[in-house]
Amino acid sequence: MADLGEYRRKRDARRTPEPVPADGPLPAGDDDVFVVQEHHATRLHYDVRLERDGVLVSWAVPKGLLMNPGSVRLAVHTEDHPMEYASFEGDIPKGEYGGGHVSIWDRGTYETHKWTDYEVDVTFHGTRLDGRYVFIHKEDKDWLVRKRGKQLNTSHVVDVDGRRLKLTNLEKVLYPDGFTKAHVIDYYRQVAPYLLEHLADRPVTLKRFPDGVDSASFFEKNVSRHAPEWLRTMTLPTPGSSRGAETLDFAMIDDLAGLVWAANLAALELHVPQWTVGPRGGVREPDLLVFDLDPGPDTTIVECCRAAELIREILAEDGLTGFPKTSGSKGMQLYVPVRVSNAERTSQYAKEVAQRMASAHPDRYVAVMAKARRTGRVFVDWSQNNPAKTTVAPYSLRAREIPTVSTPLTWREVERCRKPADLTFTASDVLARLDKHGDLLADLHKDPGHLPR
Repeated sequence: MADLGEYRRKRDARRTPEPVPADGPLPAGDDDVFVVQEHHATRLHYDVRLERDGVLVSWAVPKGLLMNPGSVRLAVHTEDHPMEYASFEGDIPKGEYGGGHVSIWDRGTYETHKWTDYEVDVTFHGTRLDGRYVFIHKEDKDWLVRKRGKQLNTSHVVDVDGRRLKLTNLEKVLYPDGFTKAHVIDYYRQVAPYLLEHLADRPVTLKRFPDGVDSASFFEKNVSRHAPEWLRTMTLPTPGSSRGAETLDFAMIDDLAGLVWAANLAALELHVPQWTVGPRGGVREPDLLVFDLDPGPDTTIVECCRAAELIREILAEDGLTGFPKTSGSKGMQLYVPVRVSNAERTSQYAKEVAQRMASAHPDRYVAVMAKARRTGRVFVDWSQNNPAKTTVAPYSLRAREIPTVSTPLTWREVERCRKPADLTFTASDVLARLDKHGDLLADLHKDPGHLPR
């Protein structure tokens, strides 16, 4: 039975901009209005609300409803909301119930096929949400929502710079916000002139998400036997391989066709080492040193920026230059172009800097991976300089709730960062930045420094 009692108990009209109607009869309607609100509370989720008997029956869906036919997601039933909430957008104060920013993601009408206490079967007709979904009660407040219909398995054969490629399942949704495989391929097509410069001569490890970012993923170093014959590969030693392989055949993605091939595999993330290989497969000494700044619990990229500024000062003392970029996830990285004759020297130097920071500011930084010591601190990860490890490439997508990108930054942006949103960039943001600024890492290898002895 529709009831706003729980809604009112959880809200104080003097402290929240949300509508809190007084007691009284519920409005009559046609039971056909829906709204989906994007809710940036403790965690991003999507509130799905359906008009029913004068209220909005509501579920919180962590991953949203944009998904492929047959997919199933968790939907947590919440209290009924007043009809006025269908037009609500704004900021709920921190500390209040549901504190965070709320915006309308989509709204429209819906048809009811079945509505019981245990099953709700509806078809949405919205701008972004269109199709039939069924909500099934599981236990307590937990429901499951499934998109009805059959998965389309379409394919297209395209010519990419003289290479024939078969692209499949272009309509498959890979991100909860509706970003599809077609969008992924198109992003990599547009960013290719810049990204390929940072993949050149570096063996690429693919991180693949065949069914999207909220499903299983895996790293792929060894090129699939189904890879096209024209794809350039390098057989490289892999000491310490978890599979016991002495060598693996890595993809060398050095042209647009190779990049489109990887994107078609749903290889959302591209990871590369800090070293390159020669034309005959010889592994060269590192030409990059990297500091991977990883925020611990209760810290964000804001604290990583302060760490990056301190590292910049230390680098300057040693005649070195740092180039910052976001990780595209929670933290950031600092690249330092170098010329070394010993592969171990980059790890040694990065470790010395990390330990120096942790010693001088133990309340802010740690140089060890132990999670128990990382709360409230930034982990200055120097171990990414191990030749066996890789770092996400500049301009690579990341597997987050939205299609964020590992994005090169200006030092002014680092200095002015005051909240995580300041340095969160999506695929469309990055393409716009490139139009405005060009590649901020264009000079990365122009003047490599020498590490102090």
